Amino acid sequence: MNILNGIQNFLMFINNNWTTILVIVGLVIAIAKKAIDFFNKSDEEKVEIAKAQIKETILKMVTEAELDYEEWNKAGSIKRAQVISQIYADYPILSKVIDQEDLIKWIDETIDESLTTLRDIVSKNE
Repeated sequence: MNILNGIQNFLMFINNNWTTILVIVGLVIAIAKKAIDFFNKSDEEKVEIAKAQIKETILKMVTEAELDYEEWNKAGSIKRAQVISQIYADYPILSKVIDQEDLIKWIDETIDESLTTLRDIVSKNE
């Protein structure tokens, strides 16, 4: 009798929550597929994904630095240093990159691209 009550409770639980169970199973499958796809990518592809994410973050950081030092016209090096230090704070794994010179060069180029993008956006909104 006790086993039958347990089975009945289990079946009632499934009957009452079947949509939630399906959604959870679907999410688990989707997350697993994304994780497997990511881990099957080459290191170069992973770096490109990370760079794309960092580019978006740099644009946000450059905008914040421009707002922070809006009154200072000649504060470019201060702004650049603030953005670079914030990148290293947000992405501590970057300190483990072997070729730091190339990384800093890429960050500088990305900052310059972000400044151009920011100026384009500001000029269009004026």
